[in-house]
Amino acid sequence: MEENIKETTKIKERISISPVVIMLFLVFVVSASAFLLGMKAFSSANINTKTEGLSPEGQDLLGDALAKTMRGLTNIQIAGKTYYEQFCMVCHGEQGKGDGFNAFNLDPRPKDLTVVVKTIGNEALFKAVSDGTMGANGRFQCPPWGRTLGEDKINVIIAYIHALEESSSLDTDIH
Repeated sequence: MEENIKETTKIKERISISPVVIMLFLVFVVSASAFLLGMKAFSSANINTKTEGLSPEGQDLLGDALAKTMRGLTNIQIAGKTYYEQFCMVCHGEQGKGDGFNAFNLDPRPKDLTVVVKTIGNEALFKAVSDGTMGANGRFQCPPWGRTLGEDKINVIIAYIHALEESSSLDTDIH
């Protein structure tokens, strides 16, 4: 009788440990897969190093990949892109067209910044980012980012918005 109780206790211990072991194994497999897929994305076979302006013979793969994504932007615009992606992109979208992830939850929808930057000056754009914009209902459409970001960060965001507008103009000229 006593042996049956001991065996039953051991079986219960094994059963309670099994889900933990299975979960740890699954986490390991998913993490390893993600790592290997990430490494494949930066392998030399997937990066064309014959593009103008890239390092000779693909010696700096990460630098080459970054150069491709940042081509044509000044350092100020690159800094603005970082802040834009953190604070503005969720509503205004990746290209500034007002089609961000959260745009569909807002009424009215966020403005197309590639159009706005053509119609208002930098001072008005700075004021809109710093103080926020109010909708007809008296609520903020765009939050006031002035205290959070400060003058310098808002100015680099504006520089990046100008780059979005230039990029948008080039796209419409091509098509």
